[in-house]
Amino acid sequence: KVFRRVFILLFSQIAGAGINNSERYSMLLEKYSHSDRDPWIWTLAQLTDVPDIVRMAQSLFQCEIDSFFTPDPNLFSRNVAMGIIRQMYNIFHEQLLIARHRDTDDLMAYTWTSRYAYMSYAHEEMAEVRFAHVDLALPARTRVRLVAQMIQHWYIWAQRSGIPILVSTSIRRDQEAFMRLHIAAGFDLRGSIGYLKVLPPALPIQKSGKV
Repeated sequence: KVFRRVFILLFSQIAGAGINNSERYSMLLEKYSHSDRDPWIWTLAQLTDVPDIVRMAQSLFQCEIDSFFTPDPNLFSRNVAMGIIRQMYNIFHEQLLIARHRDTDDLMAYTWTSRYAYMSYAHEEMAEVRFAHVDLALPARTRVRLVAQMIQHWYIWAQRSGIPILVSTSIRRDQEAFMRLHIAAGFDLRGSIGYLKVLPPALPIQKSGKV
């Protein structure tokens, strides 16, 4: 409930009438961009981060899916590790990011985005957000800020990777605030799926494989 109240305040500030999607994204970027005042640091995930990522998924979010899936921590560990390895060799293949506290090194959030997703009726490639998990024990304002920064990371990665559409969804029972944050960022929401047209970068990107 607190998360929803904080989001409604954000939504009223950003998702005003007459504002197009690119302007909404720019406003979100300006308001929630990472700064030195944030007590966390975003970095590319490393293989040493896999146990903490799996632990967060199990302890906080497994309850959302275990009524119809049988989660396998070993399988998830392997898939996360393989995603990290692919990212290590080609930064434009997948994006796995983590946010850790500057002082305690605790994992506060992680997100995983991949490419090569297509609709069966169109040629446009999509960048698909596979996971966006935040420590639910954090204050609501902190969680909103972390998710907003995730959205910025997704967009910039898709833009630099030359992917024209960004898609994100949620499997959680309580997804209203999370998906409304997508609307505030300029996503076009269809059911529980948000789509965002990614604008080409102002300058050509040299795909060297480096960040």
